[in-house]
Amino acid sequence: MGLLYNIGIILYFVITLPYYLYKMAFARKYRAGLFQRLGFISRPAREELSGRRVIWIHAVSVGEVQAAMPLIKELRARLPDRSVLLSTTTMTGNAIAVEKAGGMATVIYFPLDFPWAVSRALRAFKPEVVAIVETEIWPNFLKAARRQGVPVVIVNGRISDRSFGGYLKLRPILRGILECIDVFCMQTGADAERVERIGAPRDRIRVTGNMKYEASLGTSPGKEQVCGEIGLDAGRDYIVAGSTHSGEEEILIRVYERLRGRFKGLSLIVVPRHPERSREVLNIARAAGISSCLRSELSSRQEPPDVVVVDTIGELMSLYAVADVVFVGKSLAGHGGQNVIEPASLGKAVLFGPHMENFKQASGLLLEAGGAAMVQGEEELEKRLGELLSDDGARTAMGERARKVVECNRGATAGNVALIEEMLKK
Repeated sequence: MGLLYNIGIILYFVITLPYYLYKMAFARKYRAGLFQRLGFISRPAREELSGRRVIWIHAVSVGEVQAAMPLIKELRARLPDRSVLLSTTTMTGNAIAVEKAGGMATVIYFPLDFPWAVSRALRAFKPEVVAIVETEIWPNFLKAARRQGVPVVIVNGRISDRSFGGYLKLRPILRGILECIDVFCMQTGADAERVERIGAPRDRIRVTGNMKYEASLGTSPGKEQVCGEIGLDAGRDYIVAGSTHSGEEEILIRVYERLRGRFKGLSLIVVPRHPERSREVLNIARAAGISSCLRSELSSRQEPPDVVVVDTIGELMSLYAVADVVFVGKSLAGHGGQNVIEPASLGKAVLFGPHMENFKQASGLLLEAGGAAMVQGEEELEKRLGELLSDDGARTAMGERARKVVECNRGATAGNVALIEEMLKK
């Protein structure tokens, strides 16, 4: 089966090469880290870790990098004789990794799952252990790690509703691949059950919780400070819509248009999940006749606009600090939702749509505690926003309940670090 997999990825690479060459000519994200992805590790990275005892953490993109931060901090504190290698897949994830962990870890791009690329990378760094954040299953990488005697642990593991059905169909193939993973540290009992059903050995599965509860808690300055730094009016009220997806921004703009007639001084900050869509979202706001600009243009304006569309990365938590009410995106458009823990950790009243499959446990806990509300569509979103904006007490109480949920669900990092330490002793 491994031979068929390798033939398949090579054929895919050859067939899609013209497309990706075209993309690389016009989009930087397709060129970023190309040589590292092919297993050619840069000299500075090799030299930085030469002779060191290395723990390799892989975090595919922004959310996983942020989840990994408490783990990296704890590992550095408890194992000062080890160095941390942090790999990412996406360009935005790499940028956040450099910003957040640059002083604590060496940051690289994760190699493509070609046999020669993953083997070169593992030989270059000789890690004592590899920790993969959430559930990234790369057959050649896992098999190369097993051949080279490198133990692998999944941390913060989860199996989404969407992924589970596909994994079940591949169970006969996955069982052999999952044998290469030494420990599965899953977020919930449901995730543990699912990973067992797709082929993970039962005796290797642990439930250690979700590190995102620790990654988010107390990591942002106050409203006045953020507004002063980026050029917003701290005297205004703000709806912050985070990680929005196509189809949601039109709804938000229409809702905002109606609400600003009722609430003077109300502003909207929209943070698209993909920053390259920011110009598209800006055009939606301008087509509605609303004063608007990109986040990168704020400093050049004399008066803050009514709508700000964020075209930068790494500022979402700071912008949540500005919010009076938060809407978490990718939840109305049916794409599985985004991280609700971040605004909850700041004590913000949180709204989201009915599609929160990727954050089922966190959103469920918040709803149960009254720390968030689910809206089914445009009409209900407007209604709930109006209620919260007009009632300071209700808004504050919802935010405090949300913060308590986050505080009560900490502890995953300590469990994951203890398991990694145990693996290092073997």
